[in-house]
Amino acid sequence: MKQTITLILFFILGYTLNAQESQNDVAAGFESGNYVVYKLNDKNKFEKVGKPWPIEITKSGKNISGVLVKRSGILDELFQPDVPGYPSHFLFKDFRLTFQKNYIAYHQWNAKQQATTKFVFTKEGESFNEELETVNKTIQEYAVATFKNQSTAKVSLKEDQAKQVELDRKLNSLEGKEVTSLEIKLIDQPDKISHFGKSISYGIIATLKNGDKLSTSNLGGKLPWSDFTLNHEGCSNLAEIVDVDPDAQKIPNDVITFNATSVYHKQLKATKSINATYDVGVRVSKGGFNGSERSNKEVTFQGVDGQHAGHADNVTVKVLTVKHKKTGEPINKIEITSTDGKTIRYKLTPSTELIIYAGGGRGMDGRKGYKGKTSGGNGGNGGNGGNVTVIKDPSVTEFNITINNEGGKGGNGGPPDMSTGIRGTNGNQGASGNTNKQTQKVTLNF
Repeated sequence: MKQTITLILFFILGYTLNAQESQNDVAAGFESGNYVVYKLNDKNKFEKVGKPWPIEITKSGKNISGVLVKRSGILDELFQPDVPGYPSHFLFKDFRLTFQKNYIAYHQWNAKQQATTKFVFTKEGESFNEELETVNKTIQEYAVATFKNQSTAKVSLKEDQAKQVELDRKLNSLEGKEVTSLEIKLIDQPDKISHFGKSISYGIIATLKNGDKLSTSNLGGKLPWSDFTLNHEGCSNLAEIVDVDPDAQKIPNDVITFNATSVYHKQLKATKSINATYDVGVRVSKGGFNGSERSNKEVTFQGVDGQHAGHADNVTVKVLTVKHKKTGEPINKIEITSTDGKTIRYKLTPSTELIIYAGGGRGMDGRKGYKGKTSGGNGGNGGNGGNVTVIKDPSVTEFNITINNEGGKGGNGGPPDMSTGIRGTNGNQGASGNTNKQTQKVTLNF
């Protein structure tokens, strides 16, 4: 007998939980129209307002897609469902609407899941005389119960959204369509096409057999980028926006080339090429680190004395003048090798500036003395500048290069803790590097 009663209670409770009505069901008896407004007054009582407010309820089948409240009859506030298909409330900025059996509550909600009702709307001809506390409690209990039943609806909503995304993709994709041609169109092409210049935007246009055109989103369409295999040369291999490759040996024939192939029509390809201009200045930094950064390079014990700065790398710059492979204009090929083992390669017009920074780092300031050591700490020494060697081929008649390889400044001595102490000694400035320029035959294989 006891087991039978338990089973009955279980089914009753289960039915009650699953029977929790969403706002779509609760609001079924409400229609658009003028609603009587009860406003919360200073005494926490609901007080009838003289003029009704229009409320427009938009439905799609049984579901409510929006509730427009014309506040004071003139100010539009559009409330939308929190979970379409199974809403617990309708939301506009910080305010919520919740339909109950015979009224609509306009309220706010806090992190403790508590409601604070501001207005109550009733149908014309109906009165309202409930207490604020009762209204808030009713809304809270309803909302919390509905939240528990929304998980299934949220999963269903995500599945529906994923299906819609896939439907949109297929609708705008080239998959299954007869396509006659592809075109790559540049968007806002920069004047300067060079290492570290502005990015280049581009899109793709496909022409179908019936004459219709589909384009990627940056050209105003919805053609998916996933419809294409990209194989660019001389720039990053990305959709929509690319940057010119920083390595000159990866720019064949001094040209940036965009290549796109249709995933669904392998024979359909689009190509667009633009000449590199090589006229954006380049700054190469091979300077030493500051004393304050030494702890990032190695394990240090930090007392009151400042850390010494790092020395700059030695740098060798080779330059050879050649002709641009498309325009025939003179271009300087430049190869830069440093003692850190790295080699970088650029091409620049003869008048475009190359800056080599190989300055020593700045020494760290000494710290203020303290009770057990009243004198301030000594400043760290500045780092030495790097030696820079520039080797120009006899073909080079113009090469715009600026070199900065000064030694770094020493850190300032720290102040004493008390008058019995002394200020720390300033660190020594690092020695400047040597600059050696020579002319001899240069061979650069890129």
